[in-house]
Amino acid sequence: MIQELLQWNPTLVKEVDDSGSTPFHYIASVGNISAMKLLLRRDSSPAYSSDSNGLFPVHIAAKMGYGQFIYELCRFCPDCDELLDSRGRNFLHTAIEHKKWKVVWRFSGTADLGRMANVMDSEGNTPLHLAIKNADQMIVSLLMATNSVLPNIVNNQGLTALDLAVLATDKGISYTLNPQVIILRCLAWTGAVLSPRRLDHFIDDFGIGKTSGNELKKFTNIAQNLIVGSVLVSTVTFAAVFTLPGGYISEGHPHAGAPILSHRYTFKAFVMANTLAFVGSTLSTIWLTYAGSEHVHPLLRAIYMFLSVISMEQATRSMVIGFALGAYVVLSPVSERIAIVVCMSTFMTLLLRNPSSWQLWFLFMPIKRRLGWKGAFKTHLPPETRSRLTIGVGSNFACQFLRRMLGMLFTYSFIFLLALL
Repeated sequence: MIQELLQWNPTLVKEVDDSGSTPFHYIASVGNISAMKLLLRRDSSPAYSSDSNGLFPVHIAAKMGYGQFIYELCRFCPDCDELLDSRGRNFLHTAIEHKKWKVVWRFSGTADLGRMANVMDSEGNTPLHLAIKNADQMIVSLLMATNSVLPNIVNNQGLTALDLAVLATDKGISYTLNPQVIILRCLAWTGAVLSPRRLDHFIDDFGIGKTSGNELKKFTNIAQNLIVGSVLVSTVTFAAVFTLPGGYISEGHPHAGAPILSHRYTFKAFVMANTLAFVGSTLSTIWLTYAGSEHVHPLLRAIYMFLSVISMEQATRSMVIGFALGAYVVLSPVSERIAIVVCMSTFMTLLLRNPSSWQLWFLFMPIKRRLGWKGAFKTHLPPETRSRLTIGVGSNFACQFLRRMLGMLFTYSFIFLLALL
């Protein structure tokens, strides 16, 4: 139909409606590549016409997330990536503002991305600045994986990308796998720097070291949530002692009342796992009581909270391992295969217990592209940057990732070593 309309009246491609939109704007809004090519073969000028809001068709396509459409458009009109809207933003700004990571991904690793990513809008913000404001770790990772993207450009407020990342990160209790923290690590580990300013001004401007009333409420809320889980683990592991797998030796035997399977190594490992889970959850419950109390000093509450989280994590791991061992003890004499399947399934539970842990892989590609393979194992954090960060970003990527993996292996090893006693 478009072909017939153009043959009937070729000037239709330049007609505008009340919003200043041409037919090309509408094509861009739906991402119709074939219609786009058809119009451009007739006349390319509509690609350079903005609507009443200052948006060009390429901005509309970016807003909708049509990466392939934009890629084909730039092949016909190579300078479309230089078109700026009324706020001085190119289509990369627009895509990132609306969190359309597929547009960024389509141009990732190209020279075009590096050129567009270093353009500042009317407020001095680059696309990287906008991605950090949106806490979009995927887009930040894609941008930082392109070496030509400059992370240390200062906007009109005098803030670099790392400055914005520090401002976006919670100053008190913060989950270390939040997008803001992942972004902070990505920038810090790949050489981004803070804007030059006196340390005392930095502390005042960024609110470092200030404890608000909302921050104190976090202790109480987190403690109330965690203590439910710790009590449940304590209850389950306590009950498991009196309902041991395999049952007990009947009366008339010299060891009447003793567990029937007590001679098996896997049974001993089950007992050790259950014991560690009970001890860890009980300690976590006690520490959470202090962490949630308003009468305890905030610093001590933070310490108790930290200890309780670690203890609860180990208790949960031990409980899952104990379940697998208990099932193996009971099922292995009947079906070794089923027992192994049960153990493998519970192992997957430990791997998938926290999907956020895999977000660390967002950091790998930027580090590899900018620092090489060795960059994952080296520290590239200047002392002046480390001293000003609100949270610990860790020494390097490898340590952060391996620490989480080795924590699980440590629990396994400790349980099986204790079972040898």
